[in-house]
Amino acid sequence: HIYKIIAENIRKERRRLGITQAELAERADVSLDTIKSVENGRRAMSLDTYLNIVHALESSPMVLMSQQHPKKHIERFAFMMNRCDEREIEFALHMIEQI
Repeated sequence: HIYKIIAENIRKERRRLGITQAELAERADVSLDTIKSVENGRRAMSLDTYLNIVHALESSPMVLMSQQHPKKHIERFAFMMNRCDEREIEFALHMIEQI
């Protein structure tokens, strides 16, 4: 379920920026096949790949994991995640996947 949400949000953010899948792949330093598979929800990704995509989309980990929640909640989670180190982010991602 969370992978589908992330896939949809990555696609929406990429389109919002007006970039192609190939451009996103280049910006995120991943293969085009990775972007295609992620956007189609067919592939889970490593934390490093996820964070590269987040950075390439000028977004935050929580925004790309969220459904249509009120903006204030998204901003609060994004703020909280931006203060975390990689280990804490990985733990948070694991916990969210369990929901």
